[in-house]
Amino acid sequence: LAFIGASAVANGLAPEALAPASLAQPSLKVLGTLALSFFIHSIAITIFRAAATPAHNARNLGAAYALVLLTYVSVGVSANLCPPLGDPASLESAAARNSFLSVRQPPSLATPLLVARFAVVLQCVTVYPVLVYAIRTQTFCALVYRDPYPGALPVLGLNAIVLCATAAVSIFGLHIADVLRFTGAFAALVMVYAVPAGVQWAELAAAARSSRRARAARLALTGGLLCCGCLTVAV
Repeated sequence: LAFIGASAVANGLAPEALAPASLAQPSLKVLGTLALSFFIHSIAITIFRAAATPAHNARNLGAAYALVLLTYVSVGVSANLCPPLGDPASLESAAARNSFLSVRQPPSLATPLLVARFAVVLQCVTVYPVLVYAIRTQTFCALVYRDPYPGALPVLGLNAIVLCATAAVSIFGLHIADVLRFTGAFAALVMVYAVPAGVQWAELAAAARSSRRARAARLALTGGLLCCGCLTVAV
């Protein structure tokens, strides 16, 4: 957040960013990223199961979501209104697709940029084990063993698969934005759209006393959810 603020001050407000044509550019590609945010933040439920003081979960979760919202809004608004070197086209470059820190910045931001890159490395070192834990817990509990720790061998095997997948992204130079978008789209298709729709259909099958109109409304709602999920994958 400090680097984003420093970048906005150093680059200044770009007049092109306030143009009506620039403010009204809808992009359906953002649906995949938004779906990923819904999916990945549901991992918080898995993490809070192991909290030392569950009574503080509501407070901690509220603070976490507030910080996430502040981060997303700050990066999105400041980067578009005050683009690096005053060039909005730089946000569409290949470097920007991987990381905002890869975009060329004024020379005065060399030191803040170095500190920000170190902070990102520290974040990866601390967040990666948490993500692996969440993936392991959800995979083993939902699909195979019904146990978050079924043994050393299955855990090592899954960790090796995750490690190889993440290393392949770096080795082959894949754009992280594309990885996040498509991963989020498929994950959301299953977790955000398909699972609620499946629960609704199961309730419809069990609720024989519901009226035909109510069942039609539920089918329309769940069908719409599935269409939204397919749309996130398609775009």
